[in-house]
Amino acid sequence: MEEEKKSIGLLDSGLGGLSVYREFKKQLPQEHMIYFGDTANTPYGEKADAQILSYVTSIIDFLLKQDVKMVVIACNTATAAALDKVRRKFDIPIMGVIKPGVQEAVGQTRNKKIGIVGTAVTIRNQSYEKMIKDMDPSIITYSNACSNQIIREMEEEALKNEAVIKGLLRECLEPLLKNGIDTLVWGCSHYPFLKKYIEEEIDSKIALVDPAEATVKQVKDWLSQHHLINKTNPEQEDYFFISGDPVLFADIAQKLLGYSAGTFQKAPSTNNWSK
Repeated sequence: MEEEKKSIGLLDSGLGGLSVYREFKKQLPQEHMIYFGDTANTPYGEKADAQILSYVTSIIDFLLKQDVKMVVIACNTATAAALDKVRRKFDIPIMGVIKPGVQEAVGQTRNKKIGIVGTAVTIRNQSYEKMIKDMDPSIITYSNACSNQIIREMEEEALKNEAVIKGLLRECLEPLLKNGIDTLVWGCSHYPFLKKYIEEEIDSKIALVDPAEATVKQVKDWLSQHHLINKTNPEQEDYFFISGDPVLFADIAQKLLGYSAGTFQKAPSTNNWSK
């Protein structure tokens, strides 16, 4: 197959990466996508870095067998724990979601106060904070790890419990808002689907940074520079490989996206591969 017509591999711990998938469909609709959702092991935010690396390595091995032209880690937690290591291991372009989000946030802030919300792993690794400081040492960052129950409310409850979600978000955001931030980074790919709830809790003057949008912009630039943009519409639907329940995933995905995205099928659990 011609290199530009090959698929793009997208991986996430579960449903959150659909925010990145959604951006691909907006910005690069002609690209064929192969998505791996590791719902058998979600949420990654409760796992050790070594375990996350094992999962991500197994998934990339799987995606390479599908003959993808590049891999996007559409998960902040997996990017923080594994990106640098898998880039050294695999001879294929691999992009994460943190650096594009950082660049967007640094460009947005006016008062040099940036807030970051994410999972415990992302916040523990300080990936956003370190990269922001490297880019502009004068910026002050404030970060907070949100409860993983927020992710469960998406993955398991399909956002049915609005009152619970609002309470968890309020608890997570309040410490950051007290510091006068003017920019907030969604350091978890699940959070763009919670935009309406987040906007209820913050001042409208605070800039919201969605790393999904920034990531796909950078992927588009990279593909263009390397003459790898697919200029023809794909002849087949996008594929979704789900390590947990593909039927449940497809149902929630349609609710989140507002359309049926493609073909959903069962994939081996990465937990089994890593043993």
